[in-house]
Amino acid sequence: MRYQSKLVVSLFLVLSINCSAQKKAADISVSEPTLGEITETAKLSEARAHHSATRLSDGTVVVIGGMERNGVFFDTAEVFNPKTNKFTTARGKMTRPRVGHTATLLPGGKILIVGGWSNRNAPEATAEIYDPATEKFTPIGSTHLPLSGHIAALLDNGKVLIAGGSDGKVAHSDFQLFDPASNSFSVAGKMPGPRNAPAVSKLSDGRILLTGGESTRGQILKSGETYDPRSNKFASTGPMNVVRYKHDSILLGDGRVLIFGGSDNRDWNGQYRSAEIYNPKTNRFSPTGDMNFTRFKVEGSAVLLENGKVFIGGGNKTAEIFDPETKSFKITAGDFGMPLYFASVTLLDGDRALIVGGYGYGTRQTGPVSTNRAWIFNLQRPINDEISAR
Repeated sequence: MRYQSKLVVSLFLVLSINCSAQKKAADISVSEPTLGEITETAKLSEARAHHSATRLSDGTVVVIGGMERNGVFFDTAEVFNPKTNKFTTARGKMTRPRVGHTATLLPGGKILIVGGWSNRNAPEATAEIYDPATEKFTPIGSTHLPLSGHIAALLDNGKVLIAGGSDGKVAHSDFQLFDPASNSFSVAGKMPGPRNAPAVSKLSDGRILLTGGESTRGQILKSGETYDPRSNKFASTGPMNVVRYKHDSILLGDGRVLIFGGSDNRDWNGQYRSAEIYNPKTNRFSPTGDMNFTRFKVEGSAVLLENGKVFIGGGNKTAEIFDPETKSFKITAGDFGMPLYFASVTLLDGDRALIVGGYGYGTRQTGPVSTNRAWIFNLQRPINDEISAR
């Protein structure tokens, strides 16, 4: 079973033989660093993986929840200030620890936090709101079902689509809508089929694209679908070129969507270097150039830079940049020293990105453990003033 329950319970119990295979793949350099610079910045107060990271309108980034290792889950949050390049601990705590939750910035500036795991038994149906003004969390109404591996997407009408996911055993086909005016959830319908842990992107016309994921035990999906808030319905897309899960997607400047990485049903042994592009005008996917490295467990690891290129900073110890014009990937200068599975990448401004936490190689004795390290990618120049923050 590869539902989120297995992800959380055994996420940090990967055998060292798998880790050595990952390390061998991650250490292969295909091209020379040509773009930007990665430099370590100040550390978090906690080592975190599978957390959320949300940029606020003032440019600060709120890092919420996550886990250090199996069973060590966090109910705390930290705020990164891009002016000082430092983290401070938020004054309030969540109502419970959360791992693998979603965090959505609402139109009023608050953050909606939904689902995730607070223990090893079952995911949460609870939700809460973070207020940046007070740095405190307030519980709100519950979702229709316990949720992990779900998606949350802000719609143009201000509501939030909550779709798919799993209760830890069975994948959901239900979708719900959150209304910030009443702080409540309502059941809105069903998708064409169950879909756990898909990649999600909002299209230029306001529709929401879901790709891949897992439908039933061991069945990884090749399909995609779009949600139209005007009709409140899902429609199928053409199939992707390969099945994918634990992958990522991001909207490009021209309205197309880049989908990359992930794995097939072999999980760790089926990781991809491949990428493809969805064209909403044709409703089809087409292959693009391969990445330099395999990338796995990369949800939320890509940001669109001001120049239209995509920075990808998770799932491998080396980052790379995708150029939509040449359909090619180039690696960046500097690396993380570990592959950063379930890290977060957040755009700071037009050409900088914050990379936070994640986990890397482990041993049979310890299992993989998260890191409290953070880095800044700068497309234009080295970040000399941040070396002293290490």
